[in-house]
Amino acid sequence: MSVIFEPLTIRNKTLPNRFFSQAMEANDGENGGRPSERTVSRYIELAKGNWGGVSIEATSVTEHSLARVNGLIISRKNLDSMKRLVECFKKHNDSSCLLLQLTHSGEMSGPFSEVVTLSPDASPSRAARFLTSDDIEKIKDMFIQGALLAGEAGMDGIDFKMSHGYLCGEMLRPSNTREDKWGGSFENRTRFFKEAADGIRSGLRSRDFILGSRFSMNEGIRGGCGTAADDEIVEDLTEMLDVIRLMDGLDMDYVNVSAGVPALTGSITRPTEVTKNLVLNHLRYAKAVKDMITKEKRPLKVIGSAYSTFREDAPALMEEMLSKEYTDLCGFGRQSFADPLTPKKIAAGEKVNWCVLCSGCSKLMVAQLNDGCIVYNDYYKELNTKHKAPK
Repeated sequence: MSVIFEPLTIRNKTLPNRFFSQAMEANDGENGGRPSERTVSRYIELAKGNWGGVSIEATSVTEHSLARVNGLIISRKNLDSMKRLVECFKKHNDSSCLLLQLTHSGEMSGPFSEVVTLSPDASPSRAARFLTSDDIEKIKDMFIQGALLAGEAGMDGIDFKMSHGYLCGEMLRPSNTREDKWGGSFENRTRFFKEAADGIRSGLRSRDFILGSRFSMNEGIRGGCGTAADDEIVEDLTEMLDVIRLMDGLDMDYVNVSAGVPALTGSITRPTEVTKNLVLNHLRYAKAVKDMITKEKRPLKVIGSAYSTFREDAPALMEEMLSKEYTDLCGFGRQSFADPLTPKKIAAGEKVNWCVLCSGCSKLMVAQLNDGCIVYNDYYKELNTKHKAPK
């Protein structure tokens, strides 16, 4: 049996294979961030695809700062609809690991909501409200509450989003030079994450609940994650590896390795046909993390990213990366839009609809429309045609 179909245990959950469906925002929530019928149908299709793990798209812990006008929100009033999403997923597939990605959009929030920033010296493209120390304390409590609600909803775990320029990723940057307890030193810049993770683990009803985080090893910006100082541009992964050591000390279970900031360095995060070779950074980062974890005998599992870029060559690359123990799971984002049945089809030797790297789904997302594959899905193809039509 191919290593890509070998099971993997994370905490006490055994995943059926090494395929991981990354969090992909589709901007189709309704009524204050509840999953719509379209949302539920998308995850049913992923359940039928038999992915080893599925991360539900970035779900905001607040209704005030949102990146997508129809993005999902985790709250007590939305709990029943989240429960229904989980129940529908598990009705079709109870073996896959279902995670909820928790986020706060920070500077990435849309103009239809409140844009906020950690830095009083930041110069975002539009006005942003500076977050006080008390504001950040309240947001930390929102993450804790969001994770506990995810547990109530029946999720297997959460993904604490610290990637792609969102608030918790911004917190980690050397350029976060706040003078209060949330900025400056490495200890202060990781305080939010540490206290939130401790609060989540201590408040959970079950020890089986899985905790992990997706973060950008290198954002490709001056003073960003993956640099050594607020005025540095050259890559230095020292601090990011220290974050992973911190995760292990916080009794977390996995790290989802990504890179870049889509709004600023999108070709790093989502390589296209033109920038395809940048995907090698993702493989290198995952290997660096896995090497450190293996050398130091840490139990964290590693999820690599950007496998959609390899299209029909992805299964062979998965085989290589897994066999060499450079990663534990292989993450697909755009491919899960192109063909949510990918793992099942590969296992059966059936034809797969491979992502063509057109970024059509991303363009719909930026336009604040429902987004998905404009090549293989007629609904999104029509949306894209209307969007491009002369006004």
